[in-house]
Amino acid sequence: MEFILKATVLHMHARGIDQYGGLHGLRDDGGLESALMAAENRFYYEDGSLAICAATYAFHLCQAHAFLDGNKRIAATAFDAFLRLNGAYLDATNQEVIDLIFSIASNVMNRSDVEAFFVERVRYYPS
Repeated sequence: MEFILKATVLHMHARGIDQYGGLHGLRDDGGLESALMAAENRFYYEDGSLAICAATYAFHLCQAHAFLDGNKRIAATAFDAFLRLNGAYLDATNQEVIDLIFSIASNVMNRSDVEAFFVERVRYYPS
């Protein structure tokens, strides 16, 4: 399994801010690193599947508030990039993804809820 690099997330965040607006900048470097490592830890220490690791990226990047702005956007962008990097995608509409991310941000969904959503909906591209 391939994981998202911190430099990649920083680049994706900068591009998202340039494209959609908001404040550039990192508020909490340790929070970002912790959110990124959470997915790897799930894989290496808890035998987390691709879906569980993607859910972990979505949940922890959204909850970490590591950036000055765009935390929900980077959570969605990162989990999508992670899935694509590993030959998969989330079978959900744009509105379902928006609802998911806002549910995480507003504490309506906990990590287990998010994991269940991803486990049901992660699909692999045909080989």
